[in-house]
Amino acid sequence: MTAQRSGLLAIAALACASAASLLPAPALAQEATPTAPAEPVPLFQAACVSGAVRLSKNVAEAMTYAALPAAAQRALGAGTVATRGEAEKLPAPTAAQVPNTIYRIAGGQLYLLPPTAQASHTPIGDSCIVLWYALSDEDYPAARKIVLPNEDAVPLSARPTASAVGASVVTSAHEDVRLTAAAYGGWVVLRSSSLTESKAPGAQ
Repeated sequence: MTAQRSGLLAIAALACASAASLLPAPALAQEATPTAPAEPVPLFQAACVSGAVRLSKNVAEAMTYAALPAAAQRALGAGTVATRGEAEKLPAPTAAQVPNTIYRIAGGQLYLLPPTAQASHTPIGDSCIVLWYALSDEDYPAARKIVLPNEDAVPLSARPTASAVGASVVTSAHEDVRLTAAAYGGWVVLRSSSLTESKAPGAQ
């Protein structure tokens, strides 16, 4: 297990303490770990970049993949490929391709998907993902900024589309981690995956 995956699994260790299947965590560690933000980009940074957040029963509710809207499911699939063309054609993942526990945050349209405890050999299962319904035109650009922090310096002809209507996707590698931002039908995805644990973006 890589150090990155171990850190990401701290999310599950601290989440919803009443769930018997979650890993134990010392009380001191729980106190030192920040509570999950209720905003998508800060949640992604805390859970999927820093690698640990505390999810109380008052904040997080486990739910099933089938309960997600169809467009949200398509957005998850869009986050596993590298181009808009692929994202437009890709059907929604099956439930077997989304083995992660899904946490609904603060009762809204914001979801956290930590990676599975053991390697699942699926792009989504081996990733840490934040999924949400965009409330403004700034949501997708804010997600892209996480993936391409210096995008203003990239020539227009080299930039992936920034449209959140239909499908859009952008991905980049940072050391041993791949970051991806994707959108489909108003839903936005931020995904962090280990380059050492996944075959390639979009590999099925």
